[in-house]
Amino acid sequence: MRLEPLFLLTMRYTEGAWARPFGEAEAVGFGQGEGTVTGDVFRGTARWANFPRRREDGIWTPNLRGVITTDDGAEILVSMHGQSVQEDTPGGVGRAILVRLELLTEHEDYRWLNTSFLVGEGEIDEETDEWWVQTFACVNEVAAHPPAIGAPPPERFRQAGR
Repeated sequence: MRLEPLFLLTMRYTEGAWARPFGEAEAVGFGQGEGTVTGDVFRGTARWANFPRRREDGIWTPNLRGVITTDDGAEILVSMHGQSVQEDTPGGVGRAILVRLELLTEHEDYRWLNTSFLVGEGEIDEETDEWWVQTFACVNEVAAHPPAIGAPPPERFRQAGR
């Protein structure tokens, strides 16, 4: 498998609520915000909401849904799930993030994203409520044949056999 950079998603919470209804170990939250998408495939803005859970071991699990509006007017729905782990930093305000993303759209130019497997890595700053995720498309390099479904992606995102 080869990872191909797709875009950088930078986000900031505009509001949120956080609770520890079962004591200190577990927590839940709800937040929403805005963001920007930059990259050479597309650029745009994002609106999103996150309903994460903090596990007993301290790991936050992002559960984000939103929409990316590209500069050329396409709407791409985004879903993100993963883990956010506290970093060993002065003040302990940073968390490292690993996520799996799903993008869905009816826009013809980006329909190939509907069958793309995407992953991301990034960080969140708990003091500023800002976070970023560098997103990559996972390109299958061992498949002998092209997919039988979906729109063909740009050349650099095509799996072996295509």
